[in-house]
Amino acid sequence: MAGGNCQLETGRPVLLVNTNTAQPPIAPLGLDYLADALREQGFEPVLLDLVWQPDQSAALVAALAELRPQAIGLTVRNTDSCYLLHPQSYLPQIRKMVSLIKAHTDAPVVLGGCGYSVFGASVLEAVGADYGIRGDGEEALPALLRALRQQGGALPRSALARIRGLDGSGRLGSGQLAMASPRPGSRRDFVDNPHYFGVGGQGGFETKRGCGLSCIYCADPVAKGRSLRLRRPAAVADELEGLLAQAVDVLHTCDSEFNVPPDHAESICKDLIDRNLGSRVQWYAYCQVAGFSQELAGLMRRAGCVGINFGVDAICDEMLERLGRSYRVAEVSEAVSASRRAGLLVMLDLLLGAPGETPQTLSQTVERAKALEPDCVGAALGVRVYPGTPLARMLRQGAPIEDNPNLVGQKSDNDGFLEPVFYIERALGPKPQHLLYDLIGGDQRFFVGDPEQAEANYDYSDNRRLTEAIAAGARGAYWDILRKL
Repeated sequence: MAGGNCQLETGRPVLLVNTNTAQPPIAPLGLDYLADALREQGFEPVLLDLVWQPDQSAALVAALAELRPQAIGLTVRNTDSCYLLHPQSYLPQIRKMVSLIKAHTDAPVVLGGCGYSVFGASVLEAVGADYGIRGDGEEALPALLRALRQQGGALPRSALARIRGLDGSGRLGSGQLAMASPRPGSRRDFVDNPHYFGVGGQGGFETKRGCGLSCIYCADPVAKGRSLRLRRPAAVADELEGLLAQAVDVLHTCDSEFNVPPDHAESICKDLIDRNLGSRVQWYAYCQVAGFSQELAGLMRRAGCVGINFGVDAICDEMLERLGRSYRVAEVSEAVSASRRAGLLVMLDLLLGAPGETPQTLSQTVERAKALEPDCVGAALGVRVYPGTPLARMLRQGAPIEDNPNLVGQKSDNDGFLEPVFYIERALGPKPQHLLYDLIGGDQRFFVGDPEQAEANYDYSDNRRLTEAIAAGARGAYWDILRKL
């Protein structure tokens, strides 16, 4: 059967498929929020969560036969593993699912999720789906379903262009990103959050969407937009109370940076404190160094926060400037000190090997990270190149991608960087990972993304030690669980 050409019938459900089966499992937060939006618009969402299915193909075929859905949505959280030392594309798995669906139904197949939003129509073409939504799906997916029902089949280019963020197979849409304000979510009866918490070790929640920072490599502004859409603090507190009622009491923020803007983060914390949630839940956050004050650190701790992941990238002023970061080394030290005084655990995330990196700048970053005495340090070597970022534009202005000696991965027939390509400064020598290991010097606070160094592995996906620790009762941010082993 050829997908995407059937006339949608009222009363038939919309099948949402979670395709991310990595272990430990991460609850599909976007699908949880999307389900409420579909219900509000009169659609019936049904979840097929492949992470719980031993035979995924059989489960998918059975769901299609039983439900006869009017449309099938596949979430593409990541297109690849994003690790230089262990690169793996997930697109063949998605392509296989799309082919299987099209063999059993003519209902349209719609892609979404952060991974799709970064690459857009190139993913659509690679896997053979009918439509894709770049950005937030809460408004775009119901609009697509209504348009398909009215059209009675595949949408023409003019109809595609009217739905923000929508791509069609062979027919690009408006070119704009779909951006919706995060809605209050019930989080109770769609995704099995208690089950995920039991085997995944943490829950997730969102306080905002979008990122207006200027990091040269980051895909968040591409996938989520540069304008911030802030959730009401009361809605965030309501959601946490709902999760707590399900015994999900250890959480992690899913924002790009929790403290951007700082006043919104403070308002969130004050609402949690007013409801006495700080004594009943524990949560971790991604934060940026700039705008992190002692006052905010204290509020976060009182609101139940126990640990912070600062994505500092480098602790060297030269590299921070090259990476497009607004802060400098002194502010990194101040943020770590403020966290310590508030009683918060600290993780520093480093992104090493970026343009301009030298053995000297690498050494400065590693030695300063040690001196700051964080609880742990993530040392990621190599920068994944994403389309739409300043780094990608910079590379296209230089030598041909195929001839660039700083790039590793599929450099030919890969103009959109859909297949993994990493930048790693050649000044670090032919074996930069060995240089990094020598600088770390066996410091067990450092995690590295190397499958050959399992005891210090920074790759959370399919991490055996992490999965076993959660099964034994560990809860928390994955870096906090691993550092205790």
